[in-house]
Amino acid sequence: MGRKSKKIKQKPIIGIFCEGKSEKQYLTMLKQKYRSTNVKIEIVDAGLSGKKLVEKAIKSRKHKKFDAVYAVFDRDDHKKEELQACSKLAKTNNVNIIFSSIDFEIWILMHFEPVFRRYTRPELVTRLSKEKYFNQDYSRFKGNSYRSYIFDKVENAMNNATKLYKKNSNWIEDDPFTNIHIYLPRIFDIK
Repeated sequence: MGRKSKKIKQKPIIGIFCEGKSEKQYLTMLKQKYRSTNVKIEIVDAGLSGKKLVEKAIKSRKHKKFDAVYAVFDRDDHKKEELQACSKLAKTNNVNIIFSSIDFEIWILMHFEPVFRRYTRPELVTRLSKEKYFNQDYSRFKGNSYRSYIFDKVENAMNNATKLYKKNSNWIEDDPFTNIHIYLPRIFDIK
């Protein structure tokens, strides 16, 4: 009599499309941390609008047969109307939007401390450059590996983002804002 095969549940294939090297480096660190070989991360042209990023995710989902897709971007110069159109397009096509305002670095800062006030991009770079954070010019660091700085601080960021989200939960209107903490458990099967 032959052996019975064990039915091992396949992990969904996940596609993540981001606009920059920082986002890719960060998500790659998590992919390694949580051993998520089912997660595929791709940088789409850094200059693309959120809508173009969502369109790329839609096209790739069909072509590459992803079970779930995510578009990761920040406020940049997006106007409210653009973000609303982006939201509608994403919902219609089952694309999840991971968004930070004003910049992805608001999420990076949350690995070190709670964030409740608005920062400009230069303020974020200055703050993250300080000794207790990255201890170097963060603008030159961007796009490098986060592993030795925040690998063990993801839970901090999740907790800090949850606190912020209780006050600021409207991704189109609020600043500061991030919803990364909502999607990371789904993407990386974090309990």
